[in-house]
Amino acid sequence: MPMEKGSISKEGEDGVTMKITRKRPLEQQDVEEENEPEVDYMVSIDNEDDDDLTDSDSSEYSDLEDEDDDSDDLDDEDSEEGEEEEKGEENEEEEDKTETEKVKENGIESTHQPESTSKQQKKPGKQLVDKEENNDASTNSKGSQEKEYDEYEEDSSDEEDLRNTIGNVPLNWYNEYPHLGYDVDGKPILKPVRGDKLDEFLSRTENPDYFRTIFDKQTGQEVRLTDEDLDAVKRVVGSRIPDANYDMYEPWIDTFTHEVMEMPLSGRPEHKRSFIPSKAEKERVSRIVDLMKTGRWAPRKLKKDDRFVYYNLWKSDNETQQMQRIHNHMPAPKLKLPGHEESYNPPPEYLFTEVEKERWHSLKDEPYKRRYPFIPRKFTSVRNIPAWKTFLSERFERCLDLYLCPRKRISRIKARAKDLLPELPKPQDLRPFPTKEELIFKGHRSIIRTIAVHRDGKYLASGSDDRTVKIWEVSTGRCLRSFDMEGAVKCVSWNPNPKLFLLAVVVEKDVICLNPETYMTDKVVVQQTNSIFKEEPDQGDYIQPDRVKSAVTWRKATDEEWAKGWRIVVTHFKSVKSIVWHRQGDYFATVIPEGDNRSVLMHQMSRWRSQVPFYKAKGRVQCVQFHPKLPFLFVVTQSHIRVYNLQKQQLTKKVQANSKWVSSLAVHPGGEHFLIGCYDRRVTWFEMECTKRPHILRMHTQAVRSVGFHRKYPLFASCSDDGRIIVSHGMVYNDWLKDPLLVPVKELFGHDRFDDLYALDLVWHPHEPYLLTAGADATIRLWH
Repeated sequence: MPMEKGSISKEGEDGVTMKITRKRPLEQQDVEEENEPEVDYMVSIDNEDDDDLTDSDSSEYSDLEDEDDDSDDLDDEDSEEGEEEEKGEENEEEEDKTETEKVKENGIESTHQPESTSKQQKKPGKQLVDKEENNDASTNSKGSQEKEYDEYEEDSSDEEDLRNTIGNVPLNWYNEYPHLGYDVDGKPILKPVRGDKLDEFLSRTENPDYFRTIFDKQTGQEVRLTDEDLDAVKRVVGSRIPDANYDMYEPWIDTFTHEVMEMPLSGRPEHKRSFIPSKAEKERVSRIVDLMKTGRWAPRKLKKDDRFVYYNLWKSDNETQQMQRIHNHMPAPKLKLPGHEESYNPPPEYLFTEVEKERWHSLKDEPYKRRYPFIPRKFTSVRNIPAWKTFLSERFERCLDLYLCPRKRISRIKARAKDLLPELPKPQDLRPFPTKEELIFKGHRSIIRTIAVHRDGKYLASGSDDRTVKIWEVSTGRCLRSFDMEGAVKCVSWNPNPKLFLLAVVVEKDVICLNPETYMTDKVVVQQTNSIFKEEPDQGDYIQPDRVKSAVTWRKATDEEWAKGWRIVVTHFKSVKSIVWHRQGDYFATVIPEGDNRSVLMHQMSRWRSQVPFYKAKGRVQCVQFHPKLPFLFVVTQSHIRVYNLQKQQLTKKVQANSKWVSSLAVHPGGEHFLIGCYDRRVTWFEMECTKRPHILRMHTQAVRSVGFHRKYPLFASCSDDGRIIVSHGMVYNDWLKDPLLVPVKELFGHDRFDDLYALDLVWHPHEPYLLTAGADATIRLWH
């Protein structure tokens, strides 16, 4: 059978390079070429005397030395090459087959095992080769039981391994830098490039190991968790021991015995006298027993110190009280601990200036208004501190406090704060109510003090200090008409009669009734309103009393005033503050705060008649209001609310306002409740049947200017000088024993500050949950 020849090349005297090609039958070579390529072995010998063999730098297969050490076998094969050729090809083929079968039996794959191994085992003169062959044979025998571990299989030394060299510091310090620490050469270590959200999405969909890949913040790399790590994580999440091989119920190994062994400290036997009682103690005990029997022995008494005598200041003749004081001791109140101001060397900010000293001395008659009961002083040392001047007086006052201070034990209620608060519904469940600003009505040039909405909700009237009255369209905010007055407008009010289109305006001493007809107003209603005031009503035999005649004067508008829209003018003897219409629209009441006993006047528009209902002043009248259903009149003074029955002409109820100065009043549409606003920052809700227990709402921090109820919805609002308009939910129940539900639901801000004033008046829309407010910034705002 033809054989493939090998080639040998030598270079120089110091080193020899040999290239050896494995010899095998050509037929076998063709078959094995598919699974195993031809391998060339390069051996470089630098020195003949050196026994160590190293790989050549130019060798492409230098890494194969770790798998099979063939350098020594090749040396032996070169020396005996001639002898091997003479033995024939048949022996070589048989040896190769034998070697291949042995390798298959051991289960080890050999990619480049040379054929000369079996030949070299027969040479006894080569001890080093035999030793290595023996090592290879032992390795192959072990391979049948387990696979040989290759330490270079998981070697990643060729890859650049970025590590965190900055230590245990916050990594966000390097957020603005492209590097993360420095290496041993002082060069910055660049951060690994991380993909964006699209890369993360692709990795999530395509990478099967995405669920087990985490980002290491210390090194800035992505780490793939092994199966052991995933198992540990699952066990920790499941509240189990991370190590699956750990047995927490393994049998206990008692390393040290738990049995206590009783053994003496010494092996010396105890003496006999340790078991026999002492004779001296026996004689002493017998002597004490004899004395006790004869009554001559008594226990030792404590010496009483008579130098100090103590008196019980709270002594009582009742002994039970004395025993109670012993068992239920009530300690005296403690003194206040000294502060920095009482130090001999206080800080500079605690020392008084000359102005503070003068003010301190000026409060001699009112010492309770002083900042401190003494003037703080500074000393350089403790030895320079003089005696306290008022020491004896303070000690005496302290004794008086202890003697005169009453003591009473009060049982404290153990309750949580949230248990004492009522359960209020959520504001979302109490809708509808205004939450935002919808429209702004601009046109006035000064403070708007009063506004009023027509009963159909289409028109809004406003009065300002710029001596104008304007009629607005509520839905659009347009100004339809404007009327010039002779003075500042203090109050406007629409007539509630649906057959009349009439507006009452208060200007100084006059109450002017206007017909503010517009192109949108019903012409029939306008003509009917004008026809009523064309002629004066016939008074007949009626003679006006002098008391009323000197207070009120009725007159018809002149031709010029009629062209302006005026119809009648009611002139009073002093300035009028407000006007209120009765629900039928024929009567109205005016308030004159400086009118004394004629502060409230009642007027009948159909007959042009007036009357003074009260003959005696009960205080400065702030405002009046008619009852929505009954013939009652609410008269509000600075500190009281009086309810009069107009039909019976008598006082029905007098309510104390619990306030120093009442500013406004609003009556609930049902008539059983009313609301007052006060200049002392409070809003008070009263019930007609139980006025002694009002509901006080402390929601504002400044004076309350106006309050108002909605006619249809359970809503009320209040405006104040603190710039806030608070909308509240007020549900009234038919059961009089059940208190109304009062819940603040919204705070509205919008008016600008002018002369320390914000919103001065408010009014609700008659049909919708809309709120309109008039402000000192010359604007009217609609809250939707």
